[in-house]
Amino acid sequence: MRECEKVLDYFNNELSNTEREKFEKHLESCDECREELEELRMLTDDLPFSSDPVEPPEGMKDRVLGAVFEEDKEVSEDQVVPLNEHRSKEEGPAHAPKPRGNRQRWMMSGLAAALAVSLIGNVYILSNGGEESVSEPPISESTDEVNSRVLLQGEATTASATAAIIRQNESQLLTLQAEQLDQLEGDQVYQVWLLAGDQPYRAGTFVANSNGEGAVAFSMDQLPADIDWEAVAVSKEPDAESQTPQGEVILSSTL
Repeated sequence: MRECEKVLDYFNNELSNTEREKFEKHLESCDECREELEELRMLTDDLPFSSDPVEPPEGMKDRVLGAVFEEDKEVSEDQVVPLNEHRSKEEGPAHAPKPRGNRQRWMMSGLAAALAVSLIGNVYILSNGGEESVSEPPISESTDEVNSRVLLQGEATTASATAAIIRQNESQLLTLQAEQLDQLEGDQVYQVWLLAGDQPYRAGTFVANSNGEGAVAFSMDQLPADIDWEAVAVSKEPDAESQTPQGEVILSSTL
């Protein structure tokens, strides 16, 4: 391959280190290759590629490439002029023109075709709702309603909490926000309980921040259905493994 035929490979960084060094040395003495490189850079610098390249629908690429090269073929045939048509005998024999124009036209047509295919692929995605792109998950809407809201207090503490049972469509959510809580030690946690009769059910675990604030949101779908809850309470547990209250119940309220 002649050095002048490596312009596109050089532009696309497809040459080996040795080939690249050799071509760059060639560039120092070849005005033609330097001009073509500059034209390639001007063509590509301002192209707004805002989407990842994708494969267009089957057959679309062939139609685009065919149209581009067919148009180029027609232009080339219209511009063919016999070498001796306008020359007199006195002017001497005609000389074939330098091949730069044909080679540059071929290169520009190939580049235009490739860019057209890429852009059409992006337009195809946008017009079809981005089926080939990573789609965002649909927004899940719910209608929330507070079924009950109570204030939890205790006799031996200044802490307090607000609890609410919220219905979200067919589900229920227990939320609890507490303040002025004591700081915990070691593996201690605050455990929320829902009570039905004498049976307590775990309904969320939390710890307090440095300001003595804590909160929990618990999906009641994890609990047995069709239970009439009678009370909600918060206890201080030695760890998060307690299945029934083992520590002191510090806050409570009926529902």
